[in-house]
Amino acid sequence: MATTTNYSWTTPDDTSLVKDGASAIRALGTAIDTSMNTALGTKKAGMVLLNTTTFSAVSAISLTADTFTTTYNNYRLHITLTAKSASDALNIRLRAAGADATGSNYLRSGYEAKVGTFANISSAAGTVWDLGSIASATASRTLWAFDIANIKLAQATVFTGSAAVQDPTAFSLYGYSLLHDSATAYDSLTIYPTTGTITGSVSVYGYNK
Repeated sequence: MATTTNYSWTTPDDTSLVKDGASAIRALGTAIDTSMNTALGTKKAGMVLLNTTTFSAVSAISLTADTFTTTYNNYRLHITLTAKSASDALNIRLRAAGADATGSNYLRSGYEAKVGTFANISSAAGTVWDLGSIASATASRTLWAFDIANIKLAQATVFTGSAAVQDPTAFSLYGYSLLHDSATAYDSLTIYPTTGTITGSVSVYGYNK
């Protein structure tokens, strides 16, 4: 009987009878189910890639509705830029039912540190989370990574994370603590530059409960 290369799951031979097809599929499905449960130690992996959205030369990118659901309490968000047409800030707004939340509920505390130099620490409140100014010439060397808590719950939403940025004069590290202090459930978010366009990708991961 033929088997697969990595897990040695039994598969039908070329000479196997068609009438035995259902049995063969059942046996293969059971073997896969058993192997995956053994490999992961559970029915689910600890972190699951839910989607990756790519975008090119856009003035804003909104994730699809219900990107965030009650299936997970906590999420991981990666934002990668490969191009940016203007040297200014990247911004985030939360989103529900197809509309951005534009109220003055966005609180931000953070720091910027350049190699060998502690630059500054700042805090702000407003209608958007300002992630800081990124030079257009170095956008391809920029990554934001956030952990998100409570976004789909009727509670204040918390983001915590960092960004690595190669600006024209030095390599910088940004750290963020972001709070949206409205007890509202959100299912998506919008990312946009203050002016111009951006190109890159956004990936969302769910942490299993």
